[in-house]
Amino acid sequence: MTVADATRQSLFREAISLERRLFRAERLVLLITVILLAAVAYALFNGAAWRDRQSSLLASAQLEEATRLDEQRDKLTKMNAGSFTPTGAFQNPRNPLWVGLRHAATYAALPATPLAITAIGQSDLNPPYVLVSADSRETFALNEEIENPGNLLAGRFDLAFFVVFLLPLVTVTLSYNLLSAEREQGTLAMTASNPVRLALLLWAKLSYRAAVVLVPLVVFVLGGLLLLGAPILEADGPVRIGGWLLLVTAYVGFWFAVTAAVTVLGRGSAHNALMLVSIWIVLVLVLPTVGSVAVNLSFPVPSRAEMINTLREVKTDSARTADAGAAKYALEHETDRNGGAVSDKDFEAARKRVLSVQLAAEQIASTMAVYDRQIARQRSTIAWLRFLSPAVLMQDALNTIAGTGDERYADFSVQVDAFHQQWQQYFNARVLANEPLTLRDYDAFPRFVYRPGSVATVIGPLVPALIGLLLPMLLLFGYAIRRIERYPITDRA
Repeated sequence: MTVADATRQSLFREAISLERRLFRAERLVLLITVILLAAVAYALFNGAAWRDRQSSLLASAQLEEATRLDEQRDKLTKMNAGSFTPTGAFQNPRNPLWVGLRHAATYAALPATPLAITAIGQSDLNPPYVLVSADSRETFALNEEIENPGNLLAGRFDLAFFVVFLLPLVTVTLSYNLLSAEREQGTLAMTASNPVRLALLLWAKLSYRAAVVLVPLVVFVLGGLLLLGAPILEADGPVRIGGWLLLVTAYVGFWFAVTAAVTVLGRGSAHNALMLVSIWIVLVLVLPTVGSVAVNLSFPVPSRAEMINTLREVKTDSARTADAGAAKYALEHETDRNGGAVSDKDFEAARKRVLSVQLAAEQIASTMAVYDRQIARQRSTIAWLRFLSPAVLMQDALNTIAGTGDERYADFSVQVDAFHQQWQQYFNARVLANEPLTLRDYDAFPRFVYRPGSVATVIGPLVPALIGLLLPMLLLFGYAIRRIERYPITDRA
């Protein structure tokens, strides 16, 4: 290490020490710590309450399913013993049609991730489970969690909301007068008379303020997650925590870089504050809103009510076609009735229902594909537009880390669709063959198990987000370092 390097390090430590004494005198560290503690505690509490609500809903749904299946098993046992006689096809526990459609319909659930309480994300629009039956896809694909529209419009105060929207204001409040305050007080000229470069002084001030924000924030978040029982040390929890820390550090660094770039313009503290707040409004509020409106106008999603009406018409037309198909099928497979599950009348009705669903499936898939295609186009466009706003970039990345983003719900939907086809095949094959269900069949019902992606599916989406934050941060810091030498050390007023 050269003498010059040692001198710079010594001056840097002195500058940091001076900042610490100034903050201590004004009790700023205590104030920032209290603000961060209150915000993190409230945000994590809200996130945990939402997670518990989702878990409670899922537990209630699973209990309802188990109770329903136990009732059917009990009926089948009594029917085998001759102590129960069903009054119709719907009451018959051997009937594969109504068992697959209603009595054994099963819930496919999306489990929460270790960091689910940090970002509610899309979980207030997408339910944590769907009821899968042998009916057509739209019966569960169009189901959504019924939520108060006011809540959806205003959003929820979770940790992601605090980090994305309010943390930048904390950095602005701490750093809008980095050098301007000393210049206005006349102390900057005294400092510059010593062998201290303004770039080193600026870097020391930024470093200390970044530590004042990040250190308590990280400590409170990790402590809060552990206190609230988040399994951050299990499964891919450490990877998600590591990604969260990188994202927050990069985001805070970006906003300090913005303040550095504004500071070196050499304006007064009031001007800096106004300019920084204006930048925050544009990047955090205006651009995301304008981008959302532009995407919706460019790729409008078909009316949900109109689509539902179209699907109903398709199912009605398919039911009429199935009447003839069921009669023809019955003539060609008349021998299948011997020893069948239900009476001839119910047997024909069951086959008609299955054939109707099969005939409508292709048209329903085509109709819903239009809806899915527009949603995919919107997401693809937003994936590029998000780089215009660090707030959108950060929100999307935090949702991904928490497992409440669009990508995970899209993957869940794909797995549910595959399971739905498996479920339909299991019951429809028995309906068409008129095979009665047995207790052994009940034990062999398909069961949905969500298959989480690899660690790469968590890390992969973070790379563009980190690049989108770090690249402008480095450019802004580079600009600040080059221009700092022209910074006026005296107040020109």
